[in-house]
Amino acid sequence: MKRIASTALFLLLYACNTVAQNAPLVLPESEGAYPALYNDAEHPCITPEQYALIDQQIASNIEAYHIPQSAHKGQMITALNWPLRLAAGVNDCSFYTISAYVDQNTATGTYSDWNCGTNSYDGHKGTDIATYPFHFYKMDHDQVEVIAAAPGMIVNKVDGNFDKNCATNSLTANYLAIQHADGSTVLYFHMKKNSLTSKAIGQSVALGEYLGVVGSSGNSSGPHLHFEVWSGSTNATRVDPWAGPCNTLNANSWWAAQKPYTEPAVIKASVHTTDIVAPACPDTETPNESTCYVRPFQGAGLPANAAKFYAFYRNETAGMSATFSILNPDGSVFTSWTANSNTSYNASYRSYTKTLPTNTGTYTFKAVYNGVTCSSTFDVINAVITAAGPTTVCEGSSVALNAGVGGTYLWNTGATTQIINASISGSYTVTVTGSNGCSAVSAPFVVTVNPGPSAVITPGGATEFCQGGSVMLSAAAGNTYKWSTGATTQSITISNTGTYTATITSANGCSAISIPTAVSVNPLPSAAITPGGPTTFC
Repeated sequence: MKRIASTALFLLLYACNTVAQNAPLVLPESEGAYPALYNDAEHPCITPEQYALIDQQIASNIEAYHIPQSAHKGQMITALNWPLRLAAGVNDCSFYTISAYVDQNTATGTYSDWNCGTNSYDGHKGTDIATYPFHFYKMDHDQVEVIAAAPGMIVNKVDGNFDKNCATNSLTANYLAIQHADGSTVLYFHMKKNSLTSKAIGQSVALGEYLGVVGSSGNSSGPHLHFEVWSGSTNATRVDPWAGPCNTLNANSWWAAQKPYTEPAVIKASVHTTDIVAPACPDTETPNESTCYVRPFQGAGLPANAAKFYAFYRNETAGMSATFSILNPDGSVFTSWTANSNTSYNASYRSYTKTLPTNTGTYTFKAVYNGVTCSSTFDVINAVITAAGPTTVCEGSSVALNAGVGGTYLWNTGATTQIINASISGSYTVTVTGSNGCSAVSAPFVVTVNPGPSAVITPGGATEFCQGGSVMLSAAAGNTYKWSTGATTQSITISNTGTYTATITSANGCSAISIPTAVSVNPLPSAAITPGGPTTFC
């Protein structure tokens, strides 16, 4: 098995002279083998001395705890399920890679795995399943759990030992040995300190039951599960659970459903605020992963409003290609690109710098490799208020304030709609929240509502009078006036019957129309004298 300490990054540079509005900005990307340390012949998971001690302890426990031994010893009755799972709440597409299979070549100095490949190391007796990516981060946060591959009884248990080893040592690992009904035994090695099940030697475990957390205890160069299968209760009875052309230990697979020799796939597609930090073992990685991006956004070392998009491969294979895309909230493509694999790696990665979308919403980063899709979602929040018109209006009018499409809304007025009508002077803000729980508060948006003038007409006398009379109508104080007669003075003199209004405009530009004022002009009576006889007489 190759021991990989680090791999140089290959930089692929792209230039972009002009960038369209809301278009993805393409910047330098990187790729390479994911930094990892694997055990090898000089650093075996279990030394010969440790095997001898384990054999002795199991034999003693079987006797001391009166653990029954099967009459079918050596016959495969128990089918093994996959011994790892993600903890609840961890949403990676997958989480492991095989760093070493059982060595099928017994000659010293040479090795071969069950498929006639070289994914092993000299003398290795189990299957090493490494967590990936972020080995120690996953370990520190209990993200990958070891579970029982088959029902059985605990025949040995060791816990409490240091669990962040990185090189050859003589320390004891934290592990369980579980014996099945057919007499076969499985070792679960290198688990995290104090993470093992509370069950004791002699107690039974069910299929899929929690056993512990993947760690790096004992002679380990990094977090991984050393999964070793014996047909009996000693290491001399080891078998290889994988069936293949170069398996010389057993003809049939011990897996309930054997996985393929390699599983090319992107096992994690994620968005990060800046580049990940992967320090030397045993320091914990800093993923810098996030599902929340509030514009304007500034990631460390990145252009404004750009984020890092990472794809982590398992069994990247030369000659294959991956398709990447960022999907809009409605599923349409915001941007897409492809990447060809020119080198084969056990565990590798690619990273890209892309400008985040402008509009608020929940977006999807999607990767397709070897027909397998891996994706994750992230929120972009652009909490900006825009107005549909002037932000200074007169009393009786309002301003339509828009928080933008996407997410849910909570205005400081208590409204929960995308658009509100502001009819009162004040400062308005809105909290925009995406489906991942990401939220941001907008900058205050000021609306000014000016009061209108007093629209009152005051008569200078009676509004009902005889023909030949008049009345003066005066409008309340204002800046300009427009009467229904066409007059533009503050006061007018009326001598005709009618209904009169005045439009008064104040200095702030606001206008008001008065209530109509009625004027009645009564006609004069007839002033004629009619004689009752001759007007000349004696």
